[in-house]
Amino acid sequence: MKDPVALCADAVAGWHSAWLTALGLRSAADGEAWRALDQAPHIYFSAITLRPDIPAEAVADTAGAVCDSWQTIDLKPFGFRDWRHEPWFLCAQPEPSGHETPAELEIVRVATAQEVEELEAVSVRGFGNEDDTIDPGTIHPPAILDESRMVLWLGRVEGKPVGAAMSYRTDEAVGIFGVTTIASVRRRGYGTALTRAAMLPDSGLPSILAPSPEGEGLYRRLGFEHVGELRIWSRQT
Repeated sequence: MKDPVALCADAVAGWHSAWLTALGLRSAADGEAWRALDQAPHIYFSAITLRPDIPAEAVADTAGAVCDSWQTIDLKPFGFRDWRHEPWFLCAQPEPSGHETPAELEIVRVATAQEVEELEAVSVRGFGNEDDTIDPGTIHPPAILDESRMVLWLGRVEGKPVGAAMSYRTDEAVGIFGVTTIASVRRRGYGTALTRAAMLPDSGLPSILAPSPEGEGLYRRLGFEHVGELRIWSRQT
């Protein structure tokens, strides 16, 4: 199997490229790094390293945050600060589908613009506060439905959105992103069920993600293992 961190970096870069394209923004990748060529919403990286041995200068002129996938570059001389570290997790052999989903939870594979709007809204509420709102299409526009490698998942209970997850499939792995549930329905197995769906287990491909500290236990129970650590550089303000 390819270097696990390279699998992670490739999937994260593909996910970013897909969303920026949906937003009408440009990006580009070469053998060293992926870069956003236009100013993107703050939730997205401006650059992602795709090899461990690139010079810092390769991404030093980017406008926003940089994902240093192997923690091998130093961007302090270029006006960045070492903001945060996150682990890379990989599940090499996802279990086949068929795990039990909580009876009340409906998992929807997003297929319409209205469902993308629902996913965007519940994601904002899940990662923030339950009363948070956003103008539709600000960060997750419906144009993403044109990207065949992206699969979006919406969790509903009694017809109301309660959680979300995203899959981005490369040729070698499935990247899992944006897994969240709103605070009032946590610890009911909804996040686990959404993650299982997002792993695309029937694909037979390994799954990768960068979990929050709160989510690490959940992902370990699903078979994920720590394979590396990324560093996020942010511009000094």
